[in-house]
Amino acid sequence: MSAKSDQYEKDVASYINSIPGIKATRPPGDTGYSDVLIYYKNKKEWLEVKMNHTDNLANPRMFYSDGRWKASYSTPSATAAVNILNSSSQTKKFVEDLAMFAKIPLKEIKIPTTKGGLKEPGAVPLSVMKAYFDQPGKNRYIASKESNLGSVVINHYTKGKKSPAYYMQAGDDFFLISNADPLGIGQGVPQLKGTGEFKVRVSTRSEFYEVQAEIKIINMGTSKYSLKPGTKKLNPFLR
Repeated sequence: MSAKSDQYEKDVASYINSIPGIKATRPPGDTGYSDVLIYYKNKKEWLEVKMNHTDNLANPRMFYSDGRWKASYSTPSATAAVNILNSSSQTKKFVEDLAMFAKIPLKEIKIPTTKGGLKEPGAVPLSVMKAYFDQPGKNRYIASKESNLGSVVINHYTKGKKSPAYYMQAGDDFFLISNADPLGIGQGVPQLKGTGEFKVRVSTRSEFYEVQAEIKIINMGTSKYSLKPGTKKLNPFLR
């Protein structure tokens, strides 16, 4: 999380606190929860906050072992990423080319996403992964697919978190994440939807490399409601 996005979450929480009858907190970071907890009419619900429409909605880590791509957890977004990787001809070719480059038998190759995983037999060393991507024309994105992400996004936030989030503030737009409206804000607030880009990227760092999915919605649409500080749009709680 960047310092700017962290501050934006705090600013949104502060703005919500200025609304009569509503309280909000931005608890210490725990990726198992969303960003801002809203207290309204004796209820409390999570709000997901994104600075921009183009921010990643989720970025689960992936790894390759025993001939299959896997995730270290079973959230809806991670499951979708695993399915895309294991069915992608682009990703299959990447594994085959990497195995040949690393001189590791295809049946034995492992592509971890943690520092500790590099110690496993068959794991591609960090130096080899860096050298592989230093070759001309090599793309760090090993999978790319555009699809309707509605169900993936809804399930990620309402079922993939320790506590569900049914609301999102993205840039200057406020959305419902699903048909549910537990705070009883009322009709008129649009539901988050749109096609999306589902990409998987390999990033080499100083001590290990990461394989992470990037999930972004394209053409998210707009809302006439917002909880962005200084907004000129309508406040969803004051109607």
